[in-house]
Amino acid sequence: MNTVRSFRNLIFLLDTIILLAVVASIGGAQGHNTIFFRANNAYREEKYDAAVRNYEQLVNSGFRSANIYYNLGNAYLRTGNKGKAILYYERAFRIHPRDADIRSNLNFARTLVEGSAGAYRTQWYEKVFLFLRGFLSTDEMTVLVSLLYFIIVIFLILGIFFKSQRKLFYYFAAAFLALFIIVLPSFIGGINRTGFQQKAVIMVKETEIRFEPNDDATVHFKLHEGAVIQITRSQKDWHQVRRYDGKMGWIKGDVFTVI
Repeated sequence: MNTVRSFRNLIFLLDTIILLAVVASIGGAQGHNTIFFRANNAYREEKYDAAVRNYEQLVNSGFRSANIYYNLGNAYLRTGNKGKAILYYERAFRIHPRDADIRSNLNFARTLVEGSAGAYRTQWYEKVFLFLRGFLSTDEMTVLVSLLYFIIVIFLILGIFFKSQRKLFYYFAAAFLALFIIVLPSFIGGINRTGFQQKAVIMVKETEIRFEPNDDATVHFKLHEGAVIQITRSQKDWHQVRRYDGKMGWIKGDVFTVI
């Protein structure tokens, strides 16, 4: 009897834990929805600072959404914060690069950046070999590459087991292999961009870029709020960056935010 009672107590405890977890998840989702609607209402009422606070609360809680990033970019743009606006437009664009509204607002915000178009200039080889990055997000390209690889393997296996149709299956495998080769550079470029070649947005009104990582080094050029740069390497408090036109230099301090 004691064993049965202990077993029932254990089942009851597990049920309670599961119920509490479900309630907590539902309550959390409802809370996030409430914050999202509150932020949207604040934006419609032109209370942009309140909208920023609510959208930022969602972002800080771990939400990764093109819609939230886009709305937050709009709110920051209304408050005159070009750096933050471009940052969140860029983050939204990475998730949903085909969205016309995101692209349009990002391009408009870039025109507000002093001294440049605000965007890192795409190199010729990126246009030729990495063209899919402007249409598919990194997650989408991951799915596409995995699917193509799976299809190639399936056709190769079919060619092994069905000798009478082997040539046909191998032709299909070769066709999908060609697509795989076309997509692969964009996929690798997307992974490299998000994981290794970090891009960032300048957050201060103006900052100086020097020839060397030294406070006494000659100033090479200046960057303004909202300019998008590529971080090539870091050395203690200094970071080597590449400007939109390819010019490189060293920047010190926490004056940028990584996209």
